[in-house]
Amino acid sequence: MTTKQTIVAELGKEQILAPERIALALIANDRIKYYLTLLQTACANTNQPRVPTPDLKAERLASNLADAWLDEVVAGTRREPSGSYRVPHLAEILERAFAALDTMIACLPETEQSALRARMDKLPRTAPKMSELKAEEIVNLTRGDRKAGDSMHLIVMDAHRAINRVQADTVIETIDGARAHRLSAEGRQRVQAFMAGLNRTAFLKFDHPGLATTATEYEQQVLIQNDIGVTDAHVLVIRVQGLVVTVTYTDIHRNRLKFFQDLFTATTITWAGTEHRRSERLVEGNYLLSTGLFEAQDEGELDHFLSFLGSRIVFLIDWNKMRKRLQLFVDRTAAIGILKWSADHDYGHRALLEVGGEQTLGEAVEFAAGGTLRYGQRLDALISSDAAIEFLKDALRIASTGLRQRRSRRNIQDEIKARLAGSFETQRLGVFELAGDHAALGYDLATMLVETLSRMSSGVAGDHLSAVATRASAWEAKADQILNEARADIRRFARPRSLRDFFEFADDAIDELEEAAAVLELAGLSSLNAVTIERLQEIAELALLSCQDIVRSVACAAYVTRPDLRDDLDEFLSASERLIQTEHRADDALRGFRRWLMKAQLEPLQILVLRDFAAALEAATDAYAHAAQELRTYLMEEVIAQ
Repeated sequence: MTTKQTIVAELGKEQILAPERIALALIANDRIKYYLTLLQTACANTNQPRVPTPDLKAERLASNLADAWLDEVVAGTRREPSGSYRVPHLAEILERAFAALDTMIACLPETEQSALRARMDKLPRTAPKMSELKAEEIVNLTRGDRKAGDSMHLIVMDAHRAINRVQADTVIETIDGARAHRLSAEGRQRVQAFMAGLNRTAFLKFDHPGLATTATEYEQQVLIQNDIGVTDAHVLVIRVQGLVVTVTYTDIHRNRLKFFQDLFTATTITWAGTEHRRSERLVEGNYLLSTGLFEAQDEGELDHFLSFLGSRIVFLIDWNKMRKRLQLFVDRTAAIGILKWSADHDYGHRALLEVGGEQTLGEAVEFAAGGTLRYGQRLDALISSDAAIEFLKDALRIASTGLRQRRSRRNIQDEIKARLAGSFETQRLGVFELAGDHAALGYDLATMLVETLSRMSSGVAGDHLSAVATRASAWEAKADQILNEARADIRRFARPRSLRDFFEFADDAIDELEEAAAVLELAGLSSLNAVTIERLQEIAELALLSCQDIVRSVACAAYVTRPDLRDDLDEFLSASERLIQTEHRADDALRGFRRWLMKAQLEPLQILVLRDFAAALEAATDAYAHAAQELRTYLMEEVIAQ
């Protein structure tokens, strides 16, 4: 038995409707929605004019209407003193709308026709020369709330649902899952291209309903409709005529519409009519319609675009739900960026919802954060925003890959927990990366001072002294920036005071080293004798020893996470002891240098400058010794004791 014979047996001869009439009904549906939107936009624009004035040209072309005068209706509408709206061509627009509704209803079985026509007959008809429309008449045409009364919009919605049912029942063939009606060979190729992309990613919706596709052809225009999910206002209609694709997308969520458009940034599609409107036609009130136009260079590019378009639809299902879940852990911009990344990499977000969604993520946070978690604290406040984003991306990837591999939900949840625990461990050590960068700057400063004194002893310092001061100032500024980053990290993770004190003492040391570099530039020092320079080198080399040991201390501290790591702990303690000994040696060297200055045959100004230079170097060793003690306190009280 052929498909047609089966349908005849199921529906009865009187109810069989030709596919052409269904196609006409779907086109009429698009047009009546356009006419109602045109009237509503025209009246709304007189109340709150916009620049430029919307013309709805993209929507008109998408509805396959050639009348360019329709684009002037919004700009030409005026509000009368009585409160009515004077709309150009009003009578013809309303007549067309009623005719389109009649076409829709004519497509249906007689019982449904009768019920819808009875409702249609109760709607106010237009006079032949009608030019004004009252505000309440606009509402009566476009309202979406059934409790407030019937409207043309509600009749259109009910007729469209009935047409979809009839369309499904009268399907002639199925093309890769799409219910198709009388397609030409070229039309079949377009539908096959679209379905190839849709089927490539459709499994990512898992058990969620949606993605049902119907296709028909009328006057060499292929019409493809996808229901996306289950929301009435969420619709995607694709029209293919020659090498031109028109995509009509409606949504009540502005963020999701923008997300959908952003999925096509790598293509040459152009979007129009994406403004945010207020409409009585929807119970929610907010209505967005976006029309995209893509012009292919050849059939290969056309089929590639249709396939890509089909592959993106699955990422709209439960999108808003997942966005809200992610916003419990990061901000809105980051959440949308994560969803975009997940779609671009064909992971999707439905898998994470399938394995528990925010509950799985929340349990992972509790597992990883332990005692550091405070009620209501977002993940990007516990670890850095970048780390939180990377974890959530990984969670989406792990869930999607895991379900595709048929792994148990428990195993997937455990892997997500382990991934976040690793992030927390990385973040815990992150402060030591800052400490290492800070210590390296101190080492570079001290090395430069020692090398400069060596140049001076060889008589080749020359213009090098001014460059030393400039470079030292830049490094000191960079050290201050690291200090600020460390303070922010310490506040974010509620780290102990000893860590903050460590950084501040270490920064004091760099301040002193930068001061010593500035002193070197002062006039007269380039002509110092060899004995004086040798005395200064002794103190500078002690400062360099302190810098070397603070670098070692930080490197060891980063890995001392439990008592059995004796090698790292012993090396850290040895470096700390050397820092104290170096500081004592620097004290003695400074005292000796001062005594020597009392006897040296130098200019008074030089004596003052040399005293300041030596004091700054000694102060740096003192500050690093204090920093090491604070780092030792942190390790012994906060790490080893645990």
